[in-house]
Amino acid sequence: MHRKFKWIALGSSVMLLTGCLNRLDQEVVETTNPTTTTSGVQTTRNQLSDEFYRAVIEDGRYQLASSASADRHVTSSSNMRAFEEGLLQITKNVFPTDQYFLREGQIINAETLTQWVSRESTDNPDGLNPQQETKPEREQESQAEESTSEPENPEEQSESTQEGEENNQVITDVDSTPIYLNQILEKDIVIETEDGYELAGVAIGLSMNSVYSYTDNNGNVYEQEISQGELRERGKSYANIIIGRLRNDERLRSVPIIVGIFQQAKDEEVVGGTYVLDGISREGNAVSDWTELNNRRVLLPTPEGSDQAVFFTEFRNQVNDFFPNLNGISAEASYIDNNLSTLNIEIITQFYQITEIAALTQHVVDVGQNTLPQDVLIEIRIISSEGTEGFIGRDAGQKEFTTHVFRR
Repeated sequence: MHRKFKWIALGSSVMLLTGCLNRLDQEVVETTNPTTTTSGVQTTRNQLSDEFYRAVIEDGRYQLASSASADRHVTSSSNMRAFEEGLLQITKNVFPTDQYFLREGQIINAETLTQWVSRESTDNPDGLNPQQETKPEREQESQAEESTSEPENPEEQSESTQEGEENNQVITDVDSTPIYLNQILEKDIVIETEDGYELAGVAIGLSMNSVYSYTDNNGNVYEQEISQGELRERGKSYANIIIGRLRNDERLRSVPIIVGIFQQAKDEEVVGGTYVLDGISREGNAVSDWTELNNRRVLLPTPEGSDQAVFFTEFRNQVNDFFPNLNGISAEASYIDNNLSTLNIEIITQFYQITEIAALTQHVVDVGQNTLPQDVLIEIRIISSEGTEGFIGRDAGQKEFTTHVFRR
């Protein structure tokens, strides 16, 4: 059934959020003059599982994010997946999937997002990353440092001057001012009322660099580590600035805004990054409650002696004993508050005949039931040079695996 879509500001008198990220009450109320569109809105009827929201459909089409064309700053597919999955996990803690629907972000458009994640400059005053230092500014700073620390010994002065010239060369020829914020991700949360579908909340993910890489005029590449403390503090600052800008839209004056601070993994790391902070702005221009997150992603196998190595080594050995010509078995384990939450396993095989894949799939299920931990979401993919050949999955709390062998 088609309905009208309304924007709504959720007042604190209607929806109280106790604690940092507690579940929201279902009760909503209309604003005096909500913005209403004339397009028909509906949602998907089927929900895959409580892991996923049902989708909002407008005019018979799924609406892509307004900033989709600007999603180019996250450096790897594993970082991008971790960035989105982590934001959804944070959002589900506030807006349960059985009560709310999800719409891709429609508030921050591509042009605005690009401006925000760029450097501040005369042409781009809204840039959140610090502006570049100009060459004269660096030279003035260097000269000031030299004048305040001039040595008494002439030989020492000569050595100091030579060393300073070398340091100045590096500083002058490269841009050592880090880019901290590299991407912004938005998800809109919608609720159904008697009068239609209304905006219930906004989730914002901020992806932060843990390492800043830059190149000088001679092509030399440098890396600058960004400390955990600086990453967190700048992430909080950017979050409050963004919330203030969003609150300028009267439709968002009292809508809860969730923010997650994501620490991007280094480019060479196989597993993606993790969220280190989350918070919520009930109303006003700042996050009032921040929560430190103890999450991590681990590539398996790990060094011997860890709990992860025990179960995964046993699983891998038993599968390899059955199919000794496999090309590799690896996994990514995700931990939330030091508890294993998901396990994604990849088995690379040179087999591709359907009977071989079926036999391998059956054996993996047998081994998995005896070796892999319970109460953990598990996904196992059997992959050949032709693509994915088989899939094995089990939701957390379930006893039986579901399987599928792909036919070509």
